[in-house]
Amino acid sequence: MNARTRRVALYAIAAIAILASANALAHSYAGLYEWAVHHRLTGWQAKSWPAEIDVFLAVGELALYVAYLDAWPVRQRIWPWATALAGLAVSVAGNVGHIQASAGDPVSVTDRMTAAASPLAAFAGLSVGLLVLKMTRQQAARPRPAAAPLMLAPSSGPAVVLVRPASDAGGAAGTGPDPRLLRDATVILQNASARGQRLSQRTLARELRGHGHHFPNDHLRQIAETIGLTRHAAA
Repeated sequence: MNARTRRVALYAIAAIAILASANALAHSYAGLYEWAVHHRLTGWQAKSWPAEIDVFLAVGELALYVAYLDAWPVRQRIWPWATALAGLAVSVAGNVGHIQASAGDPVSVTDRMTAAASPLAAFAGLSVGLLVLKMTRQQAARPRPAAAPLMLAPSSGPAVVLVRPASDAGGAAGTGPDPRLLRDATVILQNASARGQRLSQRTLARELRGHGHHFPNDHLRQIAETIGLTRHAAA
């Protein structure tokens, strides 16, 4: 799955979970409202009482999302879970309890299961959302595969290093190392660093000569200093 398709799927899951939870909480509110009316609450008290119950479920869910996003320790996640589960238990009890039997119409098990479905559906949306969030964080935390090692460009012919003699330091500047050789030497150093290996000047000289480069041994130090091999060795 490419990144764009995965992002679209995550957004769709989030939108569906939010809408399903909102719908389930609305049904739960209706059931708890009827419970409040049957237990002598009227007016604004009956209308506000359901919020006193489902608010714990909603706040517990939101706190758990924040806990997973901010990577709270397991011990600190206990209270959000306890709040959400307590809100779920009371909400289920209220929704089931508002179903009242009437003459010739007893309350069946399916009636109570239907009433309990709303808060359970809201909590199920939380569980799915947390699972997706957890898997997304684990996917993001996985180490990415190391980049493929750089490949040396084929040499069209033997390269000869021309350096300025040390005794000519005060004179005109001589010709520096061949650019093709320096390029290949830099690639060899980068590949060794990517593998976590320490590259010596002797190994560098052997690999360069294996790729068709020719130079005298007394020029090797200048090549190493030019590509920064001496700094790597000091580190």
